[in-house]
Amino acid sequence: MKRFILFLFIPLLLISCTTVKDQPVVEPPAWDTSAGGVGSRLIFSGEDSSGSYQGAYRSLFTSLEQSIGFSLEEAYFTELLETDAIAAFGLVITNKHQREGGAFLQARADEQVVNQVRVNFLKERSARDEKIEALIQEANLAYKSNDDTTTIARYLEAALVAEGGSVSQKNHEADRLIEEALGYIEALRFALTRSDSSTARTTVTLRRRARLLAPRVLNAPIIAKAEAYNALGDLYVDTLYFNSQSSGQLLFTPLNPAIKHEGVITFGVDIEIPPLREDRKQRVQTALDKVVIDFPYSLRSAVGSQAIGLSLREYSIRGDLLPTATSSSSFLIAGERDGIALEVIDLNRGTEDELEELLQAIPRSTRYSVIGSVGVLSFDQALDEAISVVSGSIILYDSQRATILYDSKDIEAVGWGKTQSEAMNSGFERFGSIAEYLLRTVLMDLR
Repeated sequence: MKRFILFLFIPLLLISCTTVKDQPVVEPPAWDTSAGGVGSRLIFSGEDSSGSYQGAYRSLFTSLEQSIGFSLEEAYFTELLETDAIAAFGLVITNKHQREGGAFLQARADEQVVNQVRVNFLKERSARDEKIEALIQEANLAYKSNDDTTTIARYLEAALVAEGGSVSQKNHEADRLIEEALGYIEALRFALTRSDSSTARTTVTLRRRARLLAPRVLNAPIIAKAEAYNALGDLYVDTLYFNSQSSGQLLFTPLNPAIKHEGVITFGVDIEIPPLREDRKQRVQTALDKVVIDFPYSLRSAVGSQAIGLSLREYSIRGDLLPTATSSSSFLIAGERDGIALEVIDLNRGTEDELEELLQAIPRSTRYSVIGSVGVLSFDQALDEAISVVSGSIILYDSQRATILYDSKDIEAVGWGKTQSEAMNSGFERFGSIAEYLLRTVLMDLR
């Protein structure tokens, strides 16, 4: 039996020896690994079995990191590659050797400097840990006060601190802190109550989770976005900022009279993300983008379904009444876009009509009327383009109450064109758009 076991063992031993023999052993040069009799020096070495100096430099750099006990910035490695030294550690490459099957480096560093760096890193890590722990405590206290958005903000701040270097605890690591923040974000839910789509008014509540009795989130920064038109009729996204204050709710009323007649208002949480590493920042932004709620609305005219009369007249630079109706057309187009019912009324206007005469000429069936005029102030030339400056005003009149509800005072607009005629028409068009924008403002206030 013993012979049998011996016969089995001998082939295995031969195989093992053959395997070791077939693998080339890379022996480093016979360098002096002592500090050369200088007690304030440390010796570091690096090697790469493929013969790459790049790998040997990385190996030596890793040895330095292990000696200090902390990861170093890549800028130090770049300095080592480019200069064969790292000035901050008093480290210099003293020996290099490259042969088939291996590349080898040896360096010495100032022991006192390395030790001081180690001490400084320990102090910095301790300071980071203290700061992170303080932020976590603030986050926990905020959560107990139903101030969840502050909780999220503190965890994000703590993650930014953690990105500044090493920490001593797992729960202080940046990814752990991001996970905590994401958990609180994903628990947030919006609710809309007492909504009136005809006025775009609603009560917005942010809760912790979707349960009916889940606590409201207090002092939450909330953002509302809706499409709107500017005074020249260009579409843009209007952004409004609110806060749920101590009640955990806010009554939303559209403050911008230029919002689209029919559209959607989107409510979200407005938490500023600190300058975290891009992938972490994106994870937080993706989570915040999911905590939204849409409020569809369709505004009802403040004056009901009755059409508003419109009478605009245009005058030349000499004060002559023009047969054109560019400002009226622009006004009508913008009003149709905004859901304002308008109809042109003919007041048989001349060049010197008094306002009282015009008001008397308003048809009895028309309660609300917009009456205005616009004329050319000046022409100018810029390179190949003519420029016109036009000025005018409008009023909104309520015939039933015999009251002027709004007086725009002077409205100026500038137009461009290849000729003075084109520039004048461009100015009149802009005037009509601006005047309609102002009418929307008035009608918003009448609601």
